[in-house]
Amino acid sequence: MAFESIASRRPDNIEAYTMTVREAARVFEDAGVARTERSIINWCQPNRQGIARLDAFFDENARKYYLTPQSVERAVEEELAKARAAGTQLPNPSEAQAPAAEPIPKRVEAEDLPGKGSGRWEELERENRDLQITTRAKDYFIEQLQKDRDAFARERSALIDKLVASSERIGVLETKLLQLEGPREVRKVQVVADGSDSGDQLD
Repeated sequence: MAFESIASRRPDNIEAYTMTVREAARVFEDAGVARTERSIINWCQPNRQGIARLDAFFDENARKYYLTPQSVERAVEEELAKARAAGTQLPNPSEAQAPAAEPIPKRVEAEDLPGKGSGRWEELERENRDLQITTRAKDYFIEQLQKDRDAFARERSALIDKLVASSERIGVLETKLLQLEGPREVRKVQVVADGSDSGDQLD
């Protein structure tokens, strides 16, 4: 939204300009003569005669208008007078509807509660027992899951330990095998299977 600068210089009584355009629009609306922010901005700018309807100051830093409450009140009175002259029905503040009272919650009397031994009482007892059984079953199931999880963790740890030990054992055996074989000695093993007899022949 583009704003036109006001021709007048920065006012000396700058502290009197305390109302924003949005706040002014709310004042018009509360008075029953709602006006848009665009209309209020137009009233802040000088007309062809160089006179602005509202006493306003445009802050270049904030990029917004600031108005004096007195000029806004005068403009509201003028708009109300125009509306009355035109026969426009204005809202009467005294006719404003009061907020509806909140309903008072019904108080639970002792007579409304089911008596012991009645059908409703027995039904509530059954529901209570079912809830207790369900809660115990849920706790037992959670406990079993925790036990199974702990057992699985222990079993996995044992398998990992065995795997590490086996790897170390294989490494030791490979080292011994390399030590037994000479650097230039090559052994050739031939397996001959003949019926039930078997043997190794070294060349």
